[in-house]
Amino acid sequence: MFMIMRKMLTGAGALALLLVLMLAAAGCTGTTPGGNATATPAVTTGATTVPMTTVTGPRTDLLIATTTSLEDTKLLDNLTPFYEATHPVSLKITSQGSGKAIELAKRGDADLLLVHSPAAEVAFMEGGNGVNRRAFAYNYFLIVGPEADPAGIRGLTPEAAFLKLMEQGKAGTANVAFVSRGDNSGTHSAEKAIWAKAKMNYASDIQKSGAWYIEAGKGMGETLQLASEKGAYTLTDEGTYLAYKGNLRLTPIVSEGASLLNIYSAITVIPKGNATATLDAANDYVNFLISEQGQALIADYGKDTYGKALFSPMTADKAREFKVDGSTPATATKPVLVFAAGSLASPFAKLKTTFDAANTGAELGVYTGPSVTQIEKVTKKNMKADAVASADAYLIPDLMFPQNASWMLSFARNAMVIAYSNTTSDYASEITAENWFEVLDRENVSYATTDPTTDPGGYRAYMAIKLAEKHYGDDEIFQHLVGDHSGITAKLSGPVTVIDVSKPSPDGTTLVIPKTGDPTYIDQLKAGTVDYIFTYRSNAVQNGLGYVELPAEIDLSDPAQAAAYAKVQVKRPDGSTENGMPITYGITVPSVAGNPDLGQAFVRLLTGSEGASVLSAEGFTPITPAVATGTVPAGVAAA
Repeated sequence: MFMIMRKMLTGAGALALLLVLMLAAAGCTGTTPGGNATATPAVTTGATTVPMTTVTGPRTDLLIATTTSLEDTKLLDNLTPFYEATHPVSLKITSQGSGKAIELAKRGDADLLLVHSPAAEVAFMEGGNGVNRRAFAYNYFLIVGPEADPAGIRGLTPEAAFLKLMEQGKAGTANVAFVSRGDNSGTHSAEKAIWAKAKMNYASDIQKSGAWYIEAGKGMGETLQLASEKGAYTLTDEGTYLAYKGNLRLTPIVSEGASLLNIYSAITVIPKGNATATLDAANDYVNFLISEQGQALIADYGKDTYGKALFSPMTADKAREFKVDGSTPATATKPVLVFAAGSLASPFAKLKTTFDAANTGAELGVYTGPSVTQIEKVTKKNMKADAVASADAYLIPDLMFPQNASWMLSFARNAMVIAYSNTTSDYASEITAENWFEVLDRENVSYATTDPTTDPGGYRAYMAIKLAEKHYGDDEIFQHLVGDHSGITAKLSGPVTVIDVSKPSPDGTTLVIPKTGDPTYIDQLKAGTVDYIFTYRSNAVQNGLGYVELPAEIDLSDPAQAAAYAKVQVKRPDGSTENGMPITYGITVPSVAGNPDLGQAFVRLLTGSEGASVLSAEGFTPITPAVATGTVPAGVAAA
């Protein structure tokens, strides 16, 4: 080990020497039991003698599954001697693509994940497989290729570059080919995400589209070498490219664009049988990575050899910018899973801090999306959520009773509003509660909703538009704003108007319904892509948007208007229907919950005074006390 240490210290300079001293002074800073710190012979490098401290006694094997980029760059080889010298742990590291590493962890063959595939990481966490997901480093992906750039993509956005590569490749342009990892790694996932943002279906449009597209099925280093041999382009993380640069005939062609951000995260794996000792050892390593010492080592690695660090540490400013957690100490040993409506993301994130502090060893994981989608994770995918919260309370009894849940608490109300940007929305200074439907019908004005097939906020927008006809005495509002620009129809059936949202088919210019992978409708409003959005008041408040408050007769906020709201109904793709009713949020603990006691603890927090305070500040109207449906277990609802 000391030979490795001497090699590392020789190239690391003064900062690394200082860090060794810091680690030696710190000793075993984690919670792993056993081991003693003893003095060992000093390590001499140049004219400097560095005293070392080594932990002796029993050692725990910590199995780390990681991505090939951390192996190819030798970052972990650099960190390992520092860590093992001060912890009674032997690191056993296996590297493969992030997708395969995650599968390894799911099988119980890893204690810790170090990966860079955000969507796959979230899915892993949603399955209750891990805790303490912490971002510890980042760099950027690059599109590299021959210096001559035969496809002519230099200076383009990543999405435009990919489209031109596809166009030139399919056309048979000389020397234009693309080598893909093709292995479900983090880099491969990033590539597929860029294709999606470029409006391409990866499986049908790209994967088998011709000889120009080559799937390597190998690690990043080998993929770079193959691309170099073929004079082709490829997508690579910056660190691995720099580590292999001297042996490649490839140069960075495209290096800027939001989709090139590459974040590395550590996740403690929940082992079979929940063996706490292994969890603690994994948590210790996570804490090392996000510690001052670990971050300094990451920041310095590669500077002497490559002229710049291969990875950037996850500073507090960058964590806020990237919306990741890079500093909370990793202490949890039990995940608590909450599947919730997207509009609840902000208030639930604020309640997480209180919940985690009050429930030792537990970590609240809040996973949000369309309410129907979140419910179906339990009812159709058999996922073990500890609580489910819907933006349409009665979806819970409709879709979950009696097999998946037996009770519900209605805890908040909301209202539909029309939100706008003061800087980019046309006619923002003119729009009011009395003329909004006229403003939206003006030439070149665009507006968006969420997907009405899965999201209550989406279908409620169309309910509000239809209800507006009676309130304003204008029976053409719905046709002008919706029917003329989509496949959504509204037909009278007895006393009820049925709004069929089963095949929305928006024109995408006047009426926009973002698809999966597109920027959200809020992001599009902020970017000026659309002028207005139909959304919840809470979303407008949380995002600092201007908004028009609609009359109570149409905004679905007033229980006294329930009979009027019921005059409209939506029809979903599966043929089921939903009557108009006041916007009410509901929550339950499913019968399949892995930690029902902790799920109930979250419900108590949400329906108590702190929950009410947070909800009010976030633009909701709390229902106090919460209203019960079914037989609620004693002690679940806050007093």
